[in-house]
Amino acid sequence: MSIMEFGHIEGTKVGQIFDSRKALASSGIHTPPMGGIWGNKNDGSASIVLSGGYEDDIDELDYILYTGQGGQDAPGGKQVADQEFVRGNKGLQLSYEYNLPVRVTRGHQIINGPNQGYRYDGLYYVSEVERVRGKSGYFVCRFHLKSEDSFDTLEDKLGDLFKPSYTSPGRATSTVNRIKRNPKIGERIKELYENKCQVCNVLLKTPTGAISIGAHIRGLGRPHNGPDVIENMLCLCPNHHDQFDNYSFYIDSSSYKIVGLDNYEGKTITLSKKHHIGKEFLDYHHSEFLKNN
Repeated sequence: MSIMEFGHIEGTKVGQIFDSRKALASSGIHTPPMGGIWGNKNDGSASIVLSGGYEDDIDELDYILYTGQGGQDAPGGKQVADQEFVRGNKGLQLSYEYNLPVRVTRGHQIINGPNQGYRYDGLYYVSEVERVRGKSGYFVCRFHLKSEDSFDTLEDKLGDLFKPSYTSPGRATSTVNRIKRNPKIGERIKELYENKCQVCNVLLKTPTGAISIGAHIRGLGRPHNGPDVIENMLCLCPNHHDQFDNYSFYIDSSSYKIVGLDNYEGKTITLSKKHHIGKEFLDYHHSEFLKNN
């Protein structure tokens, strides 16, 4: 059994590409040949691999909402049972408690991954741990991870190692199905609200900084085709971002009151005088809410 080592592995570098899981394992970055988490209940977890195996995951490059292991009918299949804080999940929980670095590798299966193989993307820290009911109705263990690098620094380090469908700010080149995003808009919305969620007004602090998400009201890309503008954005915590995206609640476009969310029903969202939300985007989200409920 391999000895688990935390932090960067000597002889490897951020952005390094491995053509297979076997090659990744041989490097020492992530030794399990299949599992997404390398860790245990005694020492913590030293690394994870993102390969699109869980529907509840969120990946914003410098921030990851990662679903733990277990409860699927097959690897990458349907969630058919609750997850518990055991094995690798317990390890990630310990990494949170002990503030241990977690190596992150992205696979070619996900939008932020490489075109082929697996790419080592550096060190992240677990900033929050929770066990919540996932999209399939079963309880899942979720881990909020924040990179030790900023969004811009990560993109600089990774250079041209993304797949063609990834959008890098400032690039004029376009390809089929490319979604054009400007991360500076997301940073602006976070600044306006000082990283506090407009729904719950909670500020999530971590050793590497605050966590918040610049969430689009009308989604980008197909089938929604919303614009990447600040009028189409909210500053949300990861939980309320997930619930908003999955139409668990909506925001009334006339009163800005929350509808359909337990504990916040009828509450008016926090609004900055410098943030003018497009009512047409809230109306669109409301119409999607009605379709999905």
